[in-house]
Amino acid sequence: MKSEPNTITAKSRVPAYEKIIIGPLCVIGEMLTGGHYIEVLRLAKQMQTSPPSTYPQIHSALVKESGVLGAFYRGMFPWGLIQSVKGLPVLFIQGETKHHLNKYTRLTNEIIEPLAGVAGGIAQAFFVCPTQKLKVLAVAEPRFAKMKAMEVVRRVVKEQGVRGLYDGIEAMAARRGMDWMIRFTVSAKLNEFIRSFKDDPTEQLLLPELMACGIVGGAFSAITHPIDCIITNSQKPSYTGKKDPLTVAKSIYKEAGWKGFGRGLAPKILDNSYHTMWMYGIGTFVYEVVGKWTRGD
Repeated sequence: MKSEPNTITAKSRVPAYEKIIIGPLCVIGEMLTGGHYIEVLRLAKQMQTSPPSTYPQIHSALVKESGVLGAFYRGMFPWGLIQSVKGLPVLFIQGETKHHLNKYTRLTNEIIEPLAGVAGGIAQAFFVCPTQKLKVLAVAEPRFAKMKAMEVVRRVVKEQGVRGLYDGIEAMAARRGMDWMIRFTVSAKLNEFIRSFKDDPTEQLLLPELMACGIVGGAFSAITHPIDCIITNSQKPSYTGKKDPLTVAKSIYKEAGWKGFGRGLAPKILDNSYHTMWMYGIGTFVYEVVGKWTRGD
């Protein structure tokens, strides 16, 4: 059934600036509790040449190079930690875009939710691309993992220019926009579905219910994984060809066929689910709690 157009509310509203803090804190929590290592395994798998290693083999190689703790947090300090800024634009930009589309347009929620997700995802791409590039270097080669932060930055800029920090930005903006569109839309739909079984459909979901919504939304978003393979391969240090998405895609196909676009899919599904559980599930819950304290919601 088609939703009713959104109406403009007369109540004055202050932008949800607390989301600028909640987003990065959720990312840090997710990374420190295993999310970062899941991504390390995915990146290592995606950058492999044929024949590919199994995940236990990748894990063993990482532990041999860096030790157990070093492998678990490889590339985390400082690049992964700095990358927590990727949580800054997603919740805030998505929330503000959704609010303004509700206020100034007559679009339905079925249209607003995906558009807001795209806006948050594209904003995130520009925040995260440089640190993602540097984290890929740290995962790909131990020598980069042992270098000081600014030394790696200077090396990349000297050899490739500032543009080198944004390798794969076109594909990343497209992927992140699609990715967060799916995450927020699926999570919101599941949220509505769960509420429909409650005595009061306007009642806020419990934390476990919100986390479940995030897990499902994140799993569905893994459909963008082939684009992620293109991004990772354009950023790895051993890649020497042109770095536009089409050229990189041709290189992957030439090397491994269609299977090359599926490398790292299992940890990607796990990573997306776990990340969205934190961002949508825990992030939404914390925002609602903070709202009661600060705005009397």
